[in-house]
Amino acid sequence: MTTSPQTPKNASAAAGDAAAALGMEELRTARFRERLFAKDAALFKSDPGHQKIIRNSLGWLDLPRSMAMALGPIRGLAEEARKEGFSEAVVLGMGGSSLSCEVFRRSFKPAAGDPALKVLDSTNPGSVARLESSLDLKKTLFIVSSKSGSTVEPNCMMEHFFSRASQASGAKAPRQFVAITDPGSSLEKLSRGRGFRKTFLNQPDVGGRYSVLSNFGLVPAGIMGIDASKLLARAREADVEAGLRLGAALGVLARQGKDKMTLSLSPGISSLGLWIEQLVAESTGKEGKGILPALEPLEGPWGEDRVFVRIALASEEDAAVDRALSDLEKAGQPVLRLGLADPYDLGAQFYLWELATAAAGFLLGVDPFDQPDVQSAKDQAKALLGGLDKGKLPKETAAFQAGGLAAFADDGLLNALAADKGSSLPLDRVLAAHFGRLQDGDFAAVLAFLDENPERDALLEALRKNLRRSTRAPVTVSYGPRYLHSTGQLHKGGPASGLFLVLTEPEAANIPVPGEKYGFGVLHEAQAKGDFAAIRQAGRRVLRLDLGRPVIETLRSVVHASAR
Repeated sequence: MTTSPQTPKNASAAAGDAAAALGMEELRTARFRERLFAKDAALFKSDPGHQKIIRNSLGWLDLPRSMAMALGPIRGLAEEARKEGFSEAVVLGMGGSSLSCEVFRRSFKPAAGDPALKVLDSTNPGSVARLESSLDLKKTLFIVSSKSGSTVEPNCMMEHFFSRASQASGAKAPRQFVAITDPGSSLEKLSRGRGFRKTFLNQPDVGGRYSVLSNFGLVPAGIMGIDASKLLARAREADVEAGLRLGAALGVLARQGKDKMTLSLSPGISSLGLWIEQLVAESTGKEGKGILPALEPLEGPWGEDRVFVRIALASEEDAAVDRALSDLEKAGQPVLRLGLADPYDLGAQFYLWELATAAAGFLLGVDPFDQPDVQSAKDQAKALLGGLDKGKLPKETAAFQAGGLAAFADDGLLNALAADKGSSLPLDRVLAAHFGRLQDGDFAAVLAFLDENPERDALLEALRKNLRRSTRAPVTVSYGPRYLHSTGQLHKGGPASGLFLVLTEPEAANIPVPGEKYGFGVLHEAQAKGDFAAIRQAGRRVLRLDLGRPVIETLRSVVHASAR
């Protein structure tokens, strides 16, 4: 069968095809395609509150065409950045406004003479300091991206770098800042008041995780020299039926218990997985349902709760991966394959996956455009920040000690360990008891509130592999606070099948946030503790370990203990 770059290659594969056929029949009966493009909010929910959200969330359907007529200001800014010699452009954002930029940054090479694109989506003071040390502050363009304008992370990042740029460039500093936001937001008012170089107002009926083909994705892409018109052209060429068929397969398979989607991506587009992870998990993970994307190698053992999706550039076909997928198909596992001719086919992939996610959400009976459980972690962090004592969070007393590390856990684990206040238990015993609670159909998530760097990446991957060896459950690894705007919704609102390990590090250097009573270190700590509290409040199984100093050695001890 001949396939276009965005069409699943194995539409006839038995396991996936049966689910796709069933789902497509349901979509046709509901007139899904017709009603979706008519922006019929009643397609998804009958509740008026939900319908209001849905009506204000379907603008993404028009972006491949509407944005093609709105590229002039983006081209103008890109030309200014090139002529004025900006060496780098830094996106300050979270969730949809940062993950789409990660895809562009990693998938395309910067054009000669254009700024290199960087992304900051962490409040960890180490991450903030390391990025700053890599910049020539006089030659850096900062892009502040926030739909609401009130998101705490990009606002703190903006204030920090506006202060630093002002020290370096004086009165010229505002010309180094660009804002992307919704009309009437607090960020629009601030950017105009401070005299930012440019303020891009996005369509307000486009949700954050569906915004990659809007200003939020295309402004940074254009600045680094990507041809935005070519991306949009590929999106317009996307096979709508293929997108709906993909969503039909995913939705029906999830209803049948195959709600873990293992993503296998070729190296040149591997960052697309982070974007898909947010889109699918945050859109479907609610009301006790959801599809968990798992970015993991094709290494078994596998349970009966999987669907495998392979996405590869034509130039990066891998015979070993193809053999592994064929073996999975022969074993009865559903496998879906998608191909890209070149990186510009990402335009089609973005649109295809948005269609698929909407269709899967419909088949699961959820609203794919809200995120009701994201707020719980925000509220917990806000409460902690409201109770600061001289700029510090209140001291905690550990539930027990695990190998010398302060440990906190849900009641089920505390009871299983018979751990009293002040107890000191071997770390390997604690980890074995915690992960020993995994059952068929569960998943495990390592949530790392750590400074992200290659050495820690390697240790967390070793931890994931150790935990994976002893279970058929998927084990995901995510950095906080990034995941709070991504899989965090599914963790608390999706199926109660998650088991969580939260890792935190002691504050190394608390970089102040101008205008706030706290610094980045305190904010990062509050977000970690806030999400732990929200996960526990949601009745999930969770263990938090506070790593001591030096962090790299204590993290290594956790890895070693997990192997026993």
